[in-house]
Amino acid sequence: MAEENRILEFCVLNVSASPHPAGVYVDILNRAARHPVNFWGDLFATISEPTLIEPGFYRGGLFVWTEIDKTEPAINKAKLEEIPFRNLDLDIPDDIGFNGRVFQYILRERDHALFLETRNDFNKRISPTRARTIFSLLFDPDIQGLEAPLVEVTVIPEEDALKRILAIPKLKRLHIHIVRPNADGISPQGILDKLVNQGAKSQDIVLVAAPGPEGLKPNEETTTQAEVGSYDGYVEGAGTEEDGESVSLSTKQHPRVIRRVLGELGSAFDEALAVARETVLRLTGQ
Repeated sequence: MAEENRILEFCVLNVSASPHPAGVYVDILNRAARHPVNFWGDLFATISEPTLIEPGFYRGGLFVWTEIDKTEPAINKAKLEEIPFRNLDLDIPDDIGFNGRVFQYILRERDHALFLETRNDFNKRISPTRARTIFSLLFDPDIQGLEAPLVEVTVIPEEDALKRILAIPKLKRLHIHIVRPNADGISPQGILDKLVNQGAKSQDIVLVAAPGPEGLKPNEETTTQAEVGSYDGYVEGAGTEEDGESVSLSTKQHPRVIRRVLGELGSAFDEALAVARETVLRLTGQ
């Protein structure tokens, strides 16, 4: 029987630095490399240094592992008893992690998009939300240094996620969160300039419908703000369907997932590079 096709999955992170001199994205990845961060429970992660693979494209790895806390007891699963770790006669080197998983990333420098494996060729997974948390921690001033640029990380949503929010029949609440991105980003410029000119890190816009059956009717300005937020931030909407059923949607809950069949182009690396070369990122309405 032929081997079942293995599927690779990728998410896209919008990494946005301000200010952003030439080479800043490679620089912040280099600063983050080999610094472990505790992103959830006993799970830790770090990245390797980016390596130039062709003009404008850099490759690296995201490494995830479980850290063993030697101050905590172990459990004898047969007897259901605690065992002090010192009684296990184990010598675990401090530089060894367990349950390791490795995911490729490729930085597309021209639009600061980072394409990350979320399902690798060993069928190991990491969620886009966890990935965003990891990179946000790695780009924090504690690791980057106080002189480093401000960096925001956003998970790019499904292409129709914003349309689905704005199409809620009776939209009762709309929350748009916009973070300060690159001044030369692809988003509508006027809205972003207001953040930069006022020295603001982010902006929240919340619309709540007036009492009555109609709901919100976002105008052109609000729609443009939502488009910006879907790429540099997030958008959430809540309301009811025509039949009265409640609905709540968020661009954060619907990350864009790019799937490739392993072997169509060759190695997992070939697939990852093809995704980074070919994927078009475009705001709704552009």
